[in-house]
Amino acid sequence: MKKVVFITVLFMFSFLSAQISGGVKIGESAPEISAKDMDGNSVKLSQFEGKVIVIRFWEKGCHHCMMEMPKLQELQNEYKDDLAVIGINSYNSIEDIKTFQKEYDITFSLLKDDLDISSKKYGVVVVPTMFIIDKNGKLKDKIFGMSSWEKSLEKILEVL
Repeated sequence: MKKVVFITVLFMFSFLSAQISGGVKIGESAPEISAKDMDGNSVKLSQFEGKVIVIRFWEKGCHHCMMEMPKLQELQNEYKDDLAVIGINSYNSIEDIKTFQKEYDITFSLLKDDLDISSKKYGVVVVPTMFIIDKNGKLKDKIFGMSSWEKSLEKILEVL
C-alpha cells in the first residue's frame, strides 16, 4: 500500500513540475496582464514602469494566500516608491475581493482576471503563486505554492 501511495505522490509531483515549468521563464520579459481593478479599469504593467513588481496570484479561500497578503501590504507601504504589488484573483467574485480589501486594509492593486488570461500567460497552476519582476520588466523569480514568508521576502528584497 505504501508503495502505491508513494508512486501516486511521485506521479503528481512530476505532473505538477511539468505544468509549473510552463509559462514565462526567468530572464524573459514579463507578459502583459489582462485583468481589471475593482472599479473595472484595465491595469497594465507599464503603469508601474521603473518599479519592481510583485504579482501575487491568490484566492480568498487559500489560507496561505490570506496570511501573506497583509505582509505584502506592509512591504508595499515600506517600499512604496520602488515597489508595486499586484494581487490577481481568478476565483472569487468582485464583491468578495472588495470585502477582503476593506477588511484587511489592502491598498495595493487587487485585480480580477475573469477569463484566467493572466494565469495562463504566466503558467499558474496553483495558488498562491508569486512572480517578481525587475525595474526593466524582466522576470527575476517565481514562487509556486506555499513558501516561507522569509524566503519570499528575501527574494523580493534581492531585486529591490
